[in-house]
Amino acid sequence: MVPILSIVGRSNSGKTTLLEKLIRELTQRGCRIGTIKHHFHGPVEVDVPGKDSWRHKRAGARVVALSAPETLFVVRDTAGELPLELIAHQALFEVDLILTEGFKSGSAPKIEVSRAAQDAPLLCGPEDHLAAIVSDRDLALAIPRFGLDEVSPLADFIEREFLKGARPSLVDVLVGGRPVALDAQTQEILARVVRSLVGDCRDLGGGPPVDLRIRGQMP
Repeated sequence: MVPILSIVGRSNSGKTTLLEKLIRELTQRGCRIGTIKHHFHGPVEVDVPGKDSWRHKRAGARVVALSAPETLFVVRDTAGELPLELIAHQALFEVDLILTEGFKSGSAPKIEVSRAAQDAPLLCGPEDHLAAIVSDRDLALAIPRFGLDEVSPLADFIEREFLKGARPSLVDVLVGGRPVALDAQTQEILARVVRSLVGDCRDLGGGPPVDLRIRGQMP
């Protein structure tokens, strides 16, 4: 799957500001970035009140898609909070790196923003897959620390640790929203079988991506 890196921190610590700077820096380096924002207080009302898509949702539509020549915007109801991997799989396929704002729980590696002015302990530790700290104070931790304005060195770290040598998987499989690891040989076999079936038994190994979903009951 696409690498996921979560930017975490307390309210008003500067997570959004750091994300904006990182997105610009990594994009200028040629990296395709996707982002996911974690909202704690749901449900969220989106779109402009009075517009057609807003009216569709208010009328009771479970899923609303707004399509324009260069943009696709989708809003749908869920029975509960979706796993981060499932959100990434469904919504952010053709990117090199996914940066999230929030999601301090879960297995994704994390970079925490911490300001001295807040005088508060860190939210995450090594057991939370904390990979680095962005802070204006010294912290006795065995992980890299970057200053609040050290965006370029932080981008270097991200490229080195999460992008260099990373090879996208040929096949991503999720069951109940959780990824299932497949070795390279199994991925190759599965890809060839599926492509041959949808291509009238022709090998479509060099063709477009194939999105396969098997309906079932979510756990």
